[in-house]
Formats: sequence, structure tokens, C-alpha cells
Amino acid sequence: MKLWQVQGKDLQEINREALNDEQRLEDWVAKDPSILGIDVLLVGRQVTTANRGRIDLLAIDSEANLVVLELKRDKTPREIVAQALDYASWVNDLSYEQIETIAKDFTGKPLPQAFSDHYGLSIPHTVNGSHSIVILASELDDSLT
Repeated sequence: MKLWQVQGKDLQEINREALNDEQRLEDWVAKDPSILGIDVLLVGRQVTTANRGRIDLLAIDSEANLVVLELKRDKTPREIVAQALDYASWVNDLSYEQIETIAKDFTGKPLPQAFSDHYGLSIPHTVNGSHSIVILASELDDSLT
């Protein structure tokens, strides 16, 4: 996919550059998750799973479903899908109390308050009824697509 920028009355293609540091990408998303193009509330960063994996960023959407955000600075090999599925499996089994602990540690607020502050709504009765995975990378490996 090409990226473009407006220059006066014209469009100019933007050259791609390799991202040399995954931490920079994580910092950018943590600072402003709207760059993902989805409205999510970040509730965790570098969340350690039961099998010692680390979820880059964990978020919750407006329906109180968890969103696993896996960030890669370069191409994404097929193994990334397996890693993300492993994280999603762990997330699927999280209790409300575990989610609240993760969220409070990250946001400094109880989950219902953080949710209300972000979405302007009360948190739904069902939390984590479903979940999704977002893999953010500069390029998708052909085997992944």
C-alpha cells in the first residue's frame, strides 16, 4: 500500500523507511492509540502471560472486549500469528478481577472509571465476552496473508 501526503494542490508519495526500533512503535501507540484507526482504551503494556510471553499492548474496546495488540517493526513471519493466538488464548481466560488489576496497574484507575473516562459510558456487565487480535507491522509477510 502506498502512502501519500498533500503538498499544496498535489499528492506526493511518501517513501517507506524501515522502523529500526520496535520500542519506538510501542511508545507511539501507547501515547496515542488512535493511530491504530480503532477506538480502544489501553489497559496494559508488556503484560506477562502465564507462559512468560509478553503482550505488547492490551486494550479494551467500547463493548468491554479485550484487544491484544502485537507490534512488529518489520515483516511479520507466520510465527507471529501463533504467538498472537497464544496470547489471545491466555486473554480469553482472564477473570474480571485479573483484568481490573492489569488495568489499574497501567491506568492508575479502577477499570470502570478508566472505561467511563474514555468512552463516556458505564462499563457493560459482560467484560471480555469476546476478544480480538491486532498485529501492527510495517509489512506483512506473504506467508502470513
